[in-house]
Amino acid sequence: MVSLLADYLASLAAFALFALFHSVAAQEPFKNALARWTGAFFVDHFWRFIYCAISYVALYYGVAALHWARNTGNDVWLILYPGWLWQLLTIAHLGSIVLMYVAFVQSDYLEFLGLKQAGRGIAAMLGRRPRKPDFDLFGTHRLVVDGVYGWVRHPMLVAGLLFLLTSGPSLNNMIYTAMYLVYMLIGGYFEERRMVRIFAEDYLRYRRRVGAFTPRFRSPPID
Repeated sequence: MVSLLADYLASLAAFALFALFHSVAAQEPFKNALARWTGAFFVDHFWRFIYCAISYVALYYGVAALHWARNTGNDVWLILYPGWLWQLLTIAHLGSIVLMYVAFVQSDYLEFLGLKQAGRGIAAMLGRRPRKPDFDLFGTHRLVVDGVYGWVRHPMLVAGLLFLLTSGPSLNNMIYTAMYLVYMLIGGYFEERRMVRIFAEDYLRYRRRVGAFTPRFRSPPID
């Protein structure tokens, strides 16, 4: 156990730092503090893109390098699946990609990545007036409760977990899945608090009707 912890200590620490940044930097208190330093215009138009870029680099070039590149010997599968089980897992694995894609598109991927906000910011800096005076952002001004968000409240997190669970059963994947699961539960908790703070009773009604990570097949009684 001590040897195992030593092998993954660097990636555990890196993932913890990533999770801290990814959760805190998306919250309004952080963005409000950043706005006092850089200005509200910068935060409203450019922070989302910078936040996504930092998250991507930290996860795929920081955590991944420390986790997989330093432990290549632990990429060997610990279990040999029978053919029928491997086929089922492959279908579920592809399903996780489809779920991620659908949730990504439904949330407006240009908005999700901050490209739409940055485009509006650049246009404003060039003196061009936006077509619409208001910009209702997904998860900030606009609550989406249909589509895949009518099945589960956090479809992207669920898709990520399903993708990892149906990947090859190596020690690297198992430990990374455990790290991701802990973050999913903690990050989901703080995201829930944020959504209740923003959307109040609208989100509470949505939460009573739709499960966080698993579908609810029985409808709750009408309030």
